[in-house]
Amino acid sequence: MVNIANAAQLVPLMFQAQIKGRSQLQYINQEAEVQDSQRWASEWTQEAYPQPPDPGKTVTTRTYKMQWRFVTNGGQFEGIIFPALGAFGLPFYPGSSMKGLFCQACTSEQKQRYRLTKNSDEPSLLRFHGGYPVNDWKQNLVDIVHPQQKWQVQTHHTHEKPRNETGFALISLSEPAIQFGISSPLPDTDWQEVWAIWERALGYGMGCRTSSGYGLPKARLTELAEEEYPIPIQGQQLYKTFLKGEGQAPQLIGGETEFRPNIFRGSLRGHALRIFGGLTNQQTAEALVENLFGGVNDGGTQGLLTCAFKTSDLQLGTFTEGYGEPTYKVAGELRWLLMSPRQLDESKQQTLKKLLPALMRFALLFGGFGKSWRRADHRQFYQEYYKRRKPLIGCHWQWDKTSLTYGAKVSSLNRVGRFIDQVRQIASEWMQLQGVKPG
Repeated sequence: MVNIANAAQLVPLMFQAQIKGRSQLQYINQEAEVQDSQRWASEWTQEAYPQPPDPGKTVTTRTYKMQWRFVTNGGQFEGIIFPALGAFGLPFYPGSSMKGLFCQACTSEQKQRYRLTKNSDEPSLLRFHGGYPVNDWKQNLVDIVHPQQKWQVQTHHTHEKPRNETGFALISLSEPAIQFGISSPLPDTDWQEVWAIWERALGYGMGCRTSSGYGLPKARLTELAEEEYPIPIQGQQLYKTFLKGEGQAPQLIGGETEFRPNIFRGSLRGHALRIFGGLTNQQTAEALVENLFGGVNDGGTQGLLTCAFKTSDLQLGTFTEGYGEPTYKVAGELRWLLMSPRQLDESKQQTLKKLLPALMRFALLFGGFGKSWRRADHRQFYQEYYKRRKPLIGCHWQWDKTSLTYGAKVSSLNRVGRFIDQVRQIASEWMQLQGVKPG
């Protein structure tokens, strides 16, 4: 038998136990140049096949570009959300998931015609082959999720950071172009209808974390990878506004800078918890918030709302007067959507149409979005602060375009108290419709 020195170190991290001294994907070692999660992703992509498998001549395909990030959880690896793996180690959206998403977008008649009903004894007339990324998907794979609800809203001692609210690594694809395949044994299949159904299904989002902006489609691509047809986001639009803002940009574990649209959901979720928390007890307030925005308590809750941010202008830079911190300057359209209108009667939908604008105005009046949201942007309102080398503090968000006329409702400090009372009143109306009596 040949003895191999340090044999354990030669085993890819993907196959090592999640313990100290082996593979610790959720541990950030400040002294290490490369974190385990980065090394893990690098080892994987080096061995993955460079091209997706050929779908074959019998399979019709279309390719779609995602707006931001796309994430699924194959459940194959302990302690980290990681995409399902298909042929040759490639990230893969399974055909079974594709079929389920397709069925949700079908009418009852279409399900019957394509034999997609659960009680059908005959094989389906459509076969779903799943989807593979076809662009350069190997960049910026190591994503991060940083829960902060306890720290931002619930802690009574701000000098003591709550436990279990550190950043968690996950693997997601950044703006992938995914090629999906569908085939049928029938020569006269109406492919125009089939792909129209699929594009409607895509509009609801696919994969995990869709309520936070993951998995939302941008456009169908041509064979030359040019955007051919924008894919509309599905769901009933409850609120739309135009915003622009600037501040300190977040960084991924590898130091890459990006603007993350999920900051809007995180902000409104926190403000909703503050407002409901002032009207009822903690447990009820948390349940009200999870009903709206989703949550992980008691097995998980799918929220009623999804936000979609369409960027019209984005500039990433560096604040050089201080510590060289990354910055963003962005403008775009933010929409809040009700993903299952049939779940709510008309009175609840109308109240949500009042609650969302109230929460957005509350957010812009008392701060902003993302890092350092509580503080005014010192670059604009306290420039003398940077006469010495100081860190970047604050952000600045404001209404844009047509939203300038109807977004801002508070024109002086004297009206702030009345505005807060109005927000509380609308929140109380929503609580009563949920069978909760405001305290």
